[in-house]
Amino acid sequence: MDEDETRRLLDAVKQASEESRAAAAEARAAMARSRAAREARSAAVQAAMEAGVPRQQIAEAAGTHRNALYRLLGRTTR
Repeated sequence: MDEDETRRLLDAVKQASEESRAAAAEARAAMARSRAAREARSAAVQAAMEAGVPRQQIAEAAGTHRNALYRLLGRTTR
């Protein structure tokens, strides 16, 4: 293997590593956005429930089944 081949291979390693780090950073950012969205959804459902909005109406607004509201809030029972 000559010097040019070594340089080409090492450049490929460097580029692939940079792309991998960038993809990992994007994935972490997406997970953070997803977590924030889940928390906001849970807070909105909780507020509607505490305000006395009928569970069926909350479920329809959330696009889910009424029984799933408690899972959204992290509860397994009423």
